Amino acid sequence: MNLLIDGELQTLDLTPESNFGDVMKTVSALKTGAGIGLTTVCLNGEDITGSDWTRYASLAVAEIQALEVNTGKTATLAQELLESLDDFAGRLIGELNRIAELFRMGDLQKATELYSRALDGVQLLSHTTGMVERNLGVSPALIQFSGKPSPEHFRKLTPILDDLMTAQQKGDAVLLADLIEYELVPLFEDHQQILRLWREASRG
Repeated sequence: MNLLIDGELQTLDLTPESNFGDVMKTVSALKTGAGIGLTTVCLNGEDITGSDWTRYASLAVAEIQALEVNTGKTATLAQELLESLDDFAGRLIGELNRIAELFRMGDLQKATELYSRALDGVQLLSHTTGMVERNLGVSPALIQFSGKPSPEHFRKLTPILDDLMTAQQKGDAVLLADLIEYELVPLFEDHQQILRLWREASRG
């Protein structure tokens, strides 16, 4: 198959049974190394750089109409991402506060619609933060937050999401509002502070 890597047309020798996951493994083996990684990936015209690639992994090569990949210093990319993640976290916090208010007001249809969209944002923020953590160029584990290594903070997300799912299954709008306002929002306010600490540390 043909694809663009760093602006140059490249041909990969793949079997007809190959999929997107196989393609990316081949590209990584060819183009990445110490300190160098994938900086942008566009699949069929969609920028999927910060997305969870598991949903694309089984996509057959025949279904890949266009693929463009760029590589670069992963530490530089991670540092650039920190600023945009800070802004994204701030907007997500504002949206979550709005959703909690809608649940309390009884506007369940609107609240549920926005909540579903916000969960996509939560997943994206979590996924991209993990990528930054791995490639920052400094060890986030050495950066303290509330007396603990900063990455430990992110482990709190899963049990909160589990509680939110239980509340949603029970149709308990009041509990959903409480969990969002008093658990999820403070979590991401801390998340935002950690991103800022990482950015300061990465600047040396």
